[in-house]
Amino acid sequence: MDLIDGFISYISSVRALSENTVKNYAIDLEQWRRYMRDRDLDPVSFTKEDAALYAEYIEEQFSERSVLRKLTALRTFYGYLERKGEVKSDPFRDISMRQKSRRLPSVLTEDEVKELLSIERHSFQDERDHMLFLFIYSTGCRISEAISVDVDAIEFSKRRILIRGKGGKERFVFLPVSTVGEIRDYLDKRVAFLSEKGISGEKALLVGDKGGRLPFSSAHIIFDRYRALLGWQKEFTPHTLRHSFATHLMDRGADIRLVQELLGHESISTTQIYTHVSRGRLQKVYEETHPHAKE
Repeated sequence: MDLIDGFISYISSVRALSENTVKNYAIDLEQWRRYMRDRDLDPVSFTKEDAALYAEYIEEQFSERSVLRKLTALRTFYGYLERKGEVKSDPFRDISMRQKSRRLPSVLTEDEVKELLSIERHSFQDERDHMLFLFIYSTGCRISEAISVDVDAIEFSKRRILIRGKGGKERFVFLPVSTVGEIRDYLDKRVAFLSEKGISGEKALLVGDKGGRLPFSSAHIIFDRYRALLGWQKEFTPHTLRHSFATHLMDRGADIRLVQELLGHESISTTQIYTHVSRGRLQKVYEETHPHAKE
């Protein structure tokens, strides 16, 4: 019996927690187990840095209430491991949910997006980074959704992909004709890269430097590196590209409910922040162009 299974047995039989609590903790820890397996991690070697990345990972996908429960499950699990002498400390002890910012999200201009996507590429890693940026900006996917996409999920003839998003809900995202062409070119380079490494059967569209699925943590490092390369002072994260996708759609007249569907937002109130971004741009255009605005 491994450590997680032993913990579930302990809270069920020894601590006699409610059936519902045991069930939820089992689900939360199984999700965490899959996350660790994909990244070649284990509970004993899990660090505070790993814990911070995992907290960010689940915050992207679940409600505040669910995230709090998942963090509680992990702290309870590590308390159990400490008492057993399996670990010296709980990596989740000082991890808390990030405060939801009320400020408007960072957004790239259309020219900045062009600058990003025009960076010269000299290696497969450069091609992969370009595809990461292009994919998120073209589809509006969350970073967790983007790195989860398998090649065989892409319906080239219909220019769409079925995404399993937050809370397990499914939606289609769509691909511009130009993006489909770039994906096809990238896939040829991806095959050559994997072949050089002797890897076959990898399903992921976005692959890491070792040939497996691109790790969540590596994706954020890529964004940080390009922000420095471009000399941008503004925030540049996967969320920035997702925000830019939505804002540019609305700037060009897209209906808010269409944007809601494309982003996979459960509530339209979540999408309404993009109306504020667009209104801000409208005001700027007005102030720069109306003959009386500067008086």
